[in-house]
Amino acid sequence: MMKNRKYGLHQAVLAGMMLFAAGSASAAEPFDGKSNFICAAQGVSACVDGAVCSRGQARDFEMPDFMMVDFKDKVIRAFYDADKEATSSIKNMEASGSQLILQGVENDHGWSMAVHRESGRMSVGVAGHEVSFTIFGACKVL
Repeated sequence: MMKNRKYGLHQAVLAGMMLFAAGSASAAEPFDGKSNFICAAQGVSACVDGAVCSRGQARDFEMPDFMMVDFKDKVIRAFYDADKEATSSIKNMEASGSQLILQGVENDHGWSMAVHRESGRMSVGVAGHEVSFTIFGACKVL
């Protein structure tokens, strides 16, 4: 059961991590939703209800290190290795002040992401039944 929960959690985190940008922003902002970009997770915290939280890198939680945002198809493509790729749809996008806020659902987990439209710094929250993840990282326009 823990392995199935762990797989589902990884899929939910992937979805949250992958939903980095789209929507409208001013032309002076590099993350304007017109050009694809790549993002890297730099730190992850994972908490399970009733247990101590753990911190580490994306690979410590079997998450992809890199993801590409595809604005044309409104999906995020996560790359695990040369033979494994996953995609997730962007469900909701809104520009709010200096942030792009993205939200969605994947594998019974809700996620919310904020990307700073000038610097590309991002944070993601993913929540599901008895588990949550917080992810920090950065994005770069391709």
